Amino acid sequence: MLYLCTRNWETCFSVLFTTKIDAAIHMTLEFAPLNRTELRQAAELAARAFCDYEYFTNWFPDLEERARVEIAVIWHAYKTNFSRAHYFIAKLDGKIVATAELNAPDYKEPSVLSYILHGWLNVYRASNIKRVNDWIAMDAAAGQPSHDYQKTGPGIWYLSSLSVDPSMQGIGVGTKFIDYLEKYVRERDGKRIVFYTNSQKNLNFYLNRGYELLDKRVFDYHDRKMGSWTLKKAL
Repeated sequence: MLYLCTRNWETCFSVLFTTKIDAAIHMTLEFAPLNRTELRQAAELAARAFCDYEYFTNWFPDLEERARVEIAVIWHAYKTNFSRAHYFIAKLDGKIVATAELNAPDYKEPSVLSYILHGWLNVYRASNIKRVNDWIAMDAAAGQPSHDYQKTGPGIWYLSSLSVDPSMQGIGVGTKFIDYLEKYVRERDGKRIVFYTNSQKNLNFYLNRGYELLDKRVFDYHDRKMGSWTLKKAL
């Protein structure tokens, strides 16, 4: 929807900000497991959410190339893991506004063959082989502290991703979603959640919600630096 404003910009900002806050107060989100028929829609939402994330921008600075890589990576990962992981969506007025993936303590990473059979080679067609392999190596290294932590005790779940549509960020969707996911894990005798983020904003979001810093590292790719923070929480 397009809003036309004939007042000064301070007034416009106030009106838009108030409208967003009002929407947050009155919104009723519905959470549910992701249905296979909505898999592509959820993957496209996640790709939009990652558009300006250093996790992708530092390795794929060209916007068009990055857009191709993001949807290829997320879509084929979703297809490969759908029967293994726990996927969820949040809906507002019937529209998907967020998606998440949880991996249970007994989760088994799919084989290389499984990824290939689900179209992973299309990721290499979206960019060049070396840059994709460099990104895969970073992703593995960033996730390693979480996976190592899962081995330290029973009932530790891994939050692989939580993506909120850019148009719905900043109004409490992520807060409500993480509350739902924590409850889901507790109901299955889960003891802890662990994951990593590459965003300082996200880091502050989770620290303010009782998560503790487990590991911190920096990835440098062609002089573009990215922080990576692993967080944990007892439930």
